[in-house]
Amino acid sequence: MAESRLDVAALYVTLDSERQQRGLSWRQVAHEAGVGPSTLSRMAQGNRPDVDSFVAVVQWLGMPAEQFMRGDAAGDAAGRQATGPAQAVASLLRADKNLDPDSAAAIDDILQAAMRLADKRIRG
Repeated sequence: MAESRLDVAALYVTLDSERQQRGLSWRQVAHEAGVGPSTLSRMAQGNRPDVDSFVAVVQWLGMPAEQFMRGDAAGDAAGRQATGPAQAVASLLRADKNLDPDSAAAIDDILQAAMRLADKRIRG
């Protein structure tokens, strides 16, 4: 059975993107979402929020929690995770309310294929 985990980096990038779109400070986001500012600070450092804070944040984003769940790297395709800029782009695609989830996933697949090709060329 595949093990799922929370992709904190993707959640934080998506949260930051939405924060910027709405022109809010982090304190305002915390207040509107109903979480403490320290929760958002811990997430910025890669720490997982508690379950209640996670629910509050995804509800504030208006996104399903599943958007931020990743399978294990050993088996399923969801386990493939981008790093750095590619991860940020994938999170932004998921956060784009004008892009349906299937289209976002298709664009992410193309990006991941390009990143694998680039990695192969770099590593030889």
